[in-house]
Amino acid sequence: MKNLIVTLSLLATLLTLGCASTSETVPTTTPDGLDLVRSDKHSAVYVKPEAQLDIYNEFAIVPCEVAFRKNWQRDYNSSHRSSGQQIKERDIDRIKRELGEECTTFFTDALSEEPSYNLVTEWQQGQDVLLVRPNIVNLNITSPDVSSPSMTRSYSASAGSMTLYLELIDAETSEVLVRAYDSKADPDSFVNYANKITNRQAADRMLKNWATRLREAMDSVMRSSASEA
Repeated sequence: MKNLIVTLSLLATLLTLGCASTSETVPTTTPDGLDLVRSDKHSAVYVKPEAQLDIYNEFAIVPCEVAFRKNWQRDYNSSHRSSGQQIKERDIDRIKRELGEECTTFFTDALSEEPSYNLVTEWQQGQDVLLVRPNIVNLNITSPDVSSPSMTRSYSASAGSMTLYLELIDAETSEVLVRAYDSKADPDSFVNYANKITNRQAADRMLKNWATRLREAMDSVMRSSASEA
């Protein structure tokens, strides 16, 4: 019954419900023993059989790591020949650092809202601590803010896209209990001047949505179980 509650709540909040199903084949199990409970065009959720998330009283946010879409830098630079518009390694490092910090903050804030979860930064063996590890992969920025003195302006219809790769992990055993991914694109459909501020606003909208949905999912599992006890 507990496993059923976990599965249904995650399906209701972590997945983009109503999307058309994809024709791509999604593995039904993972090498580490998780079962696929639902997939659609942009999302999938895997759960460890008999996973019981409601046994945890302490939680920790693992700092978010960021990875760009494969060959993103090469593709972007090939279409922007001016040296002032080229993406350099320092730009890549800065964007990954800033977006990673922003991602970590959103998920920490979501679990810190009242009634807050007991967030810890360290733990001892034997403690029931659930690690929340949100990572960003396949980051694709349409018009990145380049650290250049050039006055060239960039215009785009969308800031880009990225995928949340989220895992819930038992801290003591390092066993992954839940793994989910969800791809999002900036929904703006009009041509807009793109800069660091507009890119951050677009990223914040996606991060807030993901963090809010995780909080709702955890509440539906943790809080409902507590009220039934």
